[in-house]
Amino acid sequence: MIKRLQIVEQKLQHIPREKEGLRLWLRIVSCSQMVEQEVRSMLRDKYDSTLPRFELLSALDRVPDGLSMGELSGWLMVTKGNVTGIAERLSEDGFIKRNPTPTDRRSFCVTLTPKGKKIYKEMEEDYESLLDKLFTDVSLDDSDTFTGVLAKVKEVVEELREDRE
Repeated sequence: MIKRLQIVEQKLQHIPREKEGLRLWLRIVSCSQMVEQEVRSMLRDKYDSTLPRFELLSALDRVPDGLSMGELSGWLMVTKGNVTGIAERLSEDGFIKRNPTPTDRRSFCVTLTPKGKKIYKEMEEDYESLLDKLFTDVSLDDSDTFTGVLAKVKEVVEELREDRE
């Protein structure tokens, strides 16, 4: 991991200070990718699972009454085809159940099984523990500052989207 960070640092050194937006963006992306890789590794090594499976279980944990495949697709911001493949494997493993909806027999409502709830809670604890470890040296003040900066960026992005519409 140190080597990847050194490569990013070398790239950032060549970007002039007046291009701070680019410098900040590259730093955010590289850090995000590194954190995501650590999460993926933990899920793979400890649970023989993937991040998309974890995210689907997480969405269902938040909505105990279940979600349709279309709703899951929206929550996870992926295609229905991607959700269907992940859901099929989770169903085969006994982590979720898919029930036809009463109003449309072609549509399914997906919920966690007791086995799925149990494994998700274990994964969630390890996920949160890993994030705590990764951000252990970030103070609350730094976290608040960074969260504020990201909120400002989000507002600008939302304004740009509105202008396009």
